[in-house]
Order: sequence, then C-alpha cells, then structure tokens
Amino acid sequence: MMRLDRRDYEAVLSFLEEAHAVEEPAPFTPHLLDRLASVAHCELATFFEFAPGTNLITVYVPCSNEEPEWRGVDDGWWTCTRTVELRRWKARSTGPVALADVFPRRLRVEPDFNLNYGEHGVADEIHVSLDRDRRWTAELGVFRERDFGERERLILQLLQPHLAALYRAATLRRRLGAASDAARLLTRREREVMTHVSNGLTNAEIARVLVIEPSTVRKHLEHVFEKLGVGSRTAAVAKLRTQGSHTAQPSFRDARAGEEIVSRAVTATRRTRIRAPVAAAPGASPDSATLARVRPTAS
Repeated sequence: MMRLDRRDYEAVLSFLEEAHAVEEPAPFTPHLLDRLASVAHCELATFFEFAPGTNLITVYVPCSNEEPEWRGVDDGWWTCTRTVELRRWKARSTGPVALADVFPRRLRVEPDFNLNYGEHGVADEIHVSLDRDRRWTAELGVFRERDFGERERLILQLLQPHLAALYRAATLRRRLGAASDAARLLTRREREVMTHVSNGLTNAEIARVLVIEPSTVRKHLEHVFEKLGVGSRTAAVAKLRTQGSHTAQPSFRDARAGEEIVSRAVTATRRTRIRAPVAAAPGASPDSATLARVRPTAS
C-alpha cells in the first residue's frame, strides 16, 4: 500500500499555511494554483465554478491577473460522452475523481475525445469537489501529461477537506464584501428603516417607531430601492439577506432587545385608535385635554 513520505506532508502543510493566509475574495489565486500543481506533481491546476441549471462556467488559471468572467460553454461540451460519463462517475464518488478511473488510456489520448489532450497534451486529470453537498458546482482540476499515480491521488485526497474549507471561507469573504458594499450605500436611517421592514412592519408602523411621517418612510424606501437596484420591499430585504447583511444590528443581545422594543411599540400601535381632538371640560387641566385626544381602546 502506497504511503506518503515526510516531504509530501511538509509540502501539503506549507501549501495550506500559505493558502490560509490569503484574504482575497478569489478562492484560489494564480500563485496558489501554481503551488497546488507543484504539490500534486502535475503541470497545471485550475479552479472551476459552475452556475447550477445553466451552461455558464468561470475558470481561474495560473499566471493570469485577469478577473475571470462567467461565460457560456458550448452545448456539445456538456452532452459529449466524455463529460456525461465523467459527471456520472463524479455523482457516485465521495473523493477525487481521475479521468483514468473512467476511461482507458487509448481513448484519453484521442484528440477528438479529449480536447485537453489535443490542445495541451494532457493525458490524465483529477477533479476535486469543493461543494459540501457533492453537487460539483465548484471544483479544482489538476492536469498531467502522463497518468497520475497513487501518490498524487493520496495527496489530493488528504487536501480535499482543507481545499473545501478554503473555498467556503472565500465564498463567505465574497458575500461579506458584497454585503458591506451594499450596507455602505445606505445611510444610517435607511438601514434602520430596512431593519424594521425585515421584521415585517408596515410603513405606518415604522413611522410610529421612528417618530417620523409615513411619507418620510416611503421616501427612504425609494432611495433604498434605487441604491440596491430593486423595485419592492421584498426584493430589497431578499438582496440584503442574500448578501449576508443584517443592517444595523450590532450584536445578538442588542438585536433581541431591539426586537422586544419594536414588538411592544407595534402592539401598542395596533391597539390604539387616534381620535379627533376633544375640547377639555371647563376647569380641566391641560394634561386632561391632551389625554382626551388620544385614548387607547381595543381595536
């Protein structure tokens, strides 16, 4: 049985130490992909992300400083025997999948069968899923001009959970970055309004809690819609939540306290009916006249 030696473990630890120090939104920088290729003893390592339900893909490759963009893939690529069989094999696998596991070498070296071989002389590939649910919406691929051995498979199997964790951390950084950008677009008052909107308050209820006019609430929402590029309250809340923004709630304790205050205010609002001003009785104090204007009654 093949076992990794000390140099392999040192290379893996060195790579992970460098990878965990990355704070960029991109999951794997070109330099990290070069390092991964070196650790896996291959010529090339790439990172793929697929848009589920579409034929869109984005690819990160080494030695490139350009920001990758989503692009369409020809339908023929998705329906060819190579892709269909490889994806079927991936669906049954819990670990890295090598092209050599699926197809014999005589097929893999045919340029018409393996486009990577025709263009780059690649004879074997190993694909590593980064998706926790094994949907293969994100993966790393390593490529070599000769078949991968047991040593390289063990290295990638050892790395897989760590690579998946790095991908999740980068995904969180991207979401927080997007949420931070969205939050910075809103003023403090607009964030307060959106906090109450997300709690289900109506414009009138928000106006009472913030002691402003309902028309002012509507104006704040118009500004929020314009800044976020949406057309409704529901869409604005969904966009902020999707991007991970929780608007102006600094801590769990403060959020709970705020929710209790809002809940009490809403309850009082819904149980209060505003009456027309009533003249005070002769000899009544000003406070009595004031109280006569607004009297809580059961709705």
